[in-house]
Amino acid sequence: MAGSRLEKIGTVFTRISGLLRSGAMHWQDRPVWYDIYNAFPPFDEPTFHRSGSNIELKKDSI
Repeated sequence: MAGSRLEKIGTVFTRISGLLRSGAMHWQDRPVWYDIYNAFPPFDEPTFHRSGSNIELKKDSI
């Protein structure tokens, strides 16, 4: 859907957590990555408004 704001509301992790909390998704049906992300969360939350880094990429010399 063009112009959708769903990716701006929250991360995939927060949306899955909400589904699990509300009972819309069963605990057995959670994604494989959910437990790993919960155990080792990133230092910076991956949000839509966070800008990317300005690192120059080196060209491969093949």
